[in-house]
Amino acid sequence: MWSRRKAISSIIGIMALLMAMPSLVSCSDDDDITIEDPTLQGTFIDERDGTTYHFVHLAGLDWSVENLAYDLGDTDLSRIYQSSIDYDRQTYSAELRAKYGMLYSYTGAQQAIPAGWRLPSDADWAALEASNGYLSTAFGLLYAGYYTKNTHASADNGSRFMGSWAYFWTATSDESKDGQFYFARKKFYSVQQTERLSLEPGAYFLSVRFVRDPLYYSEK
Repeated sequence: MWSRRKAISSIIGIMALLMAMPSLVSCSDDDDITIEDPTLQGTFIDERDGTTYHFVHLAGLDWSVENLAYDLGDTDLSRIYQSSIDYDRQTYSAELRAKYGMLYSYTGAQQAIPAGWRLPSDADWAALEASNGYLSTAFGLLYAGYYTKNTHASADNGSRFMGSWAYFWTATSDESKDGQFYFARKKFYSVQQTERLSLEPGAYFLSVRFVRDPLYYSEK
């Protein structure tokens, strides 16, 4: 009798433990067990152009490792960084695009994000910085410089600082300024910290990283 009572007590204890852990184990409609993988990383293929991106799980989100490289076909929305030689020849380097991605106006950045992903907010970047995730080798910041229309020098083609500076759009507007401004992140290659600034959405073209809520996988 005592052994039977102990067995029943053990079964009840196990059931109570499982009911107390809904965040760790849950059932889908087809009764598969769904578990979050805290070290999730992998690849994602943009079906629009076949580009493969890597992603890593950092600060609660999946972050793209490479800069977005989708060409919107409109230089008012997206463009490839032009070196002075490219500018003189009126050519664009496929190699630079493959390595550094495209540069986007803010509107272009919103339009170019792949389905299922989004442009990270100012708060998303702050959480990443607090975790030091942006310094992770896996994250791999790329110093693609930027492009600006705010130039008056005839010899200046507007493309600046590739290899030295990284600039990234966020999805968050700067309400402290008159007019339209959106927060961005700026990082120099030899400095650990990133700088928070806000820029005009149509005058500057920056790099883009994209994020999504972490994926879940099923174990049959």
